Amino acid sequence: MRNFGGGLIPGAVGRTIAYAQSHQTSMPWLGAGIAFLWLAAGMALGPHYDYTPYMVQWTRIMAGNDPWLGDPTNAYGPGHALLAPLFQLHRLLPKLLFLLSWLGVFLIVFAAAGRDIVIGTFSFLFLFLTPFFFILVCIYGVEDTLVTFLTLLAVDLKVRKGWSVLPAILLTLAAFTKVYPLVLLPFLATDRGIISFRFILATLVACAAAALLTYAVWGTSVLYIFQLASGRGGLMLSIFHFLSRSALSPLAGTALAGSLLVWNTAILAVVLGGIYAVQFLGKMPALAGTTIAMIGMLTFYKVGNPQYFVCAAALLIYFLAVQASNRRALDRGLFFAAGGYLLVLNLFQSWYIFFWDYPPASAFIGLPIFIASVTLLWQLIRFNLSAFGARRA
Repeated sequence: MRNFGGGLIPGAVGRTIAYAQSHQTSMPWLGAGIAFLWLAAGMALGPHYDYTPYMVQWTRIMAGNDPWLGDPTNAYGPGHALLAPLFQLHRLLPKLLFLLSWLGVFLIVFAAAGRDIVIGTFSFLFLFLTPFFFILVCIYGVEDTLVTFLTLLAVDLKVRKGWSVLPAILLTLAAFTKVYPLVLLPFLATDRGIISFRFILATLVACAAAALLTYAVWGTSVLYIFQLASGRGGLMLSIFHFLSRSALSPLAGTALAGSLLVWNTAILAVVLGGIYAVQFLGKMPALAGTTIAMIGMLTFYKVGNPQYFVCAAALLIYFLAVQASNRRALDRGLFFAAGGYLLVLNLFQSWYIFFWDYPPASAFIGLPIFIASVTLLWQLIRFNLSAFGARRA
């Protein structure tokens, strides 16, 4: 762990490392106690933010209504609809599932890091006690925590175990709850220039089965979520929201800003295609390509809801934990870029919980997160391409 951060060990970090190393037997018990209090707090806080419309949607579903027809706010897939029976048993049971899923996210990161007590301590602190995750996961109870768990488990089983079928099913479950994990398929299927067609086929078969079941129950109404995703305007943490709405943007209110929103799907296709080309030609590992793709997608997607970034930030922490466990030094550029990205997300979420209704600031935030994201993408690509160059040498 001495190499983590390229030797950048400030006093507080060093003391945390020393404490974790000298209390290795008691740290799991301390973490379990904090996790229990965190879980209890999340349940006691009840429904907030998006969980309130979740309850309205689940009520409609249990009343026999179509999940999407007549509900223009429902951007979730059939996986979301399947949680309605849990809600009928108790309105907070789905939130409990989300909170337990987050415990699962930590356990996946901890296992991937070789159960290293120091890496586990820092992962725990970031995932449970930083404002971004605490507010979105523990207080708000966003469903993206479940999507993140399913996605991260799929990634872990694919890159560490080399499995195909179970990761394909998990990725399908995540994508049929919220669409964006499906974008990761080609990146997760490609490892150091070798494409796993078995994994791709298994995922496509799982998606086809899920689509047929969805059609049998609800018909084609589920296709509304794609219309909603492509037809929405810019929101919050998106550079396109800044460009079209901020008073500081030279493009605000112009036809060009509107065109960027209209053509956002094409922009995403070009960006993701470019990232895949870099991953394939640079023979990047599947984990690196998947992490870069997730962050890159959100960097250039026009709908910048903060809950979407839960999966990207968790993947980044997983990636860093794996690198640290392999005793590979993270150079200064990547270390500070990752820290800057997480810092901007935490500052935004800390501000948002109190001052969310202040439009000038909410329109501006897309710029700093874009700068932080592009910087991180560049450093991730450079870091992994330099590793490829070192392997060839």
